[in-house]
Amino acid sequence: MSGPLDGKVLRFTQPPVGTVRVIAIGRRGGCDVEIDFDNQVSRLHAYIVCDSVPVTGEGEQSSLAMLSFWLEDLESRNGTYLLHQPQPIQGRVSIQAGDMFRIGRTWIRLDVPFSFDSTF
Repeated sequence: MSGPLDGKVLRFTQPPVGTVRVIAIGRRGGCDVEIDFDNQVSRLHAYIVCDSVPVTGEGEQSSLAMLSFWLEDLESRNGTYLLHQPQPIQGRVSIQAGDMFRIGRTWIRLDVPFSFDSTF
């Protein structure tokens, strides 16, 4: 949402039902979201965690899942800010599609497309 990559969209696959996907954000090479142009970003600054929780009734098995997201600051030097909160987040906080957060001087927005496979 800001910086030299303004408008860039990064796509990640949804984790399989019942599993978690962790997306690393930081300045160092090898991070899933590499922000090497912003000197306010720590080498490993934060995680976005996506939990794919199965949606089932009692005793049922299903391929449908509900996605839950968290933003976790990794004790970065300059903090991670959710929305326009004046204080950095502490540890792990829940986030939703459309939420914006700031890492260093860079704003990022979590967008989750609504898509699913179904067989009728």
